[in-house]
Amino acid sequence: MIFPLGRLIIKQYHNQCRSSLFRTIVFINRRQLATGQEKKTSKSQKNQTLVQSTTDNQIEVATFKEKAQQAAKDTGYSLIVIAGIATLGGLCYLVLHELYSRETPNGIYKEASKMCLANTEVQDALGTPILVHTTPQIGSMRINNVRAKIFNEKGHQSMALTFYLTGKERSGVVGVKVEKNISNKFVYEYILVQLDRPWRGRNIIQVHQNLDASKTTPQTIDF
Repeated sequence: MIFPLGRLIIKQYHNQCRSSLFRTIVFINRRQLATGQEKKTSKSQKNQTLVQSTTDNQIEVATFKEKAQQAAKDTGYSLIVIAGIATLGGLCYLVLHELYSRETPNGIYKEASKMCLANTEVQDALGTPILVHTTPQIGSMRINNVRAKIFNEKGHQSMALTFYLTGKERSGVVGVKVEKNISNKFVYEYILVQLDRPWRGRNIIQVHQNLDASKTTPQTIDF
């Protein structure tokens, strides 16, 4: 009776050991499997993070390049606009200076023509009303084309110009000569009106007389 009981006890102990060992092995396998899965998951997450970081860096580089290219284009367009505005401003200045400045052929023409129209001898000789024009033909389309010649004379800038007067009785050619003084302003040397027919025995009417005795007034107008 003792031996069968001992065998039974040994068998039960052996079964318990086997069961405990099996559970231990299963637990270890599960632990290793879980650890392996965690490592795989961690590695996968690291790879995803690395890929995402690389993608983000590439996107940032591409965005920076696009911004740099756009900034360069904007700068180029801005320079073109500024250059255009500067050119337009220069042209406007030249046009306005020519139209409104006295120190130009057009400015001297306007001033001298007013002086001629206000002169009583010119009014009597030509007969009013008097038309002022820059070409021999009154109906010419080049009515504002002032005939002027700019030159240096004795170290001073001088200018000579001609225009025309037409009245009821006569017509005439106006010769004007100006010279720049030390203030860089034009001063008149003479304003003469040469008539197409004599008036009171005269062919020349002197609208402006130069008070400088060293300056000679011509008796005819070269035009």
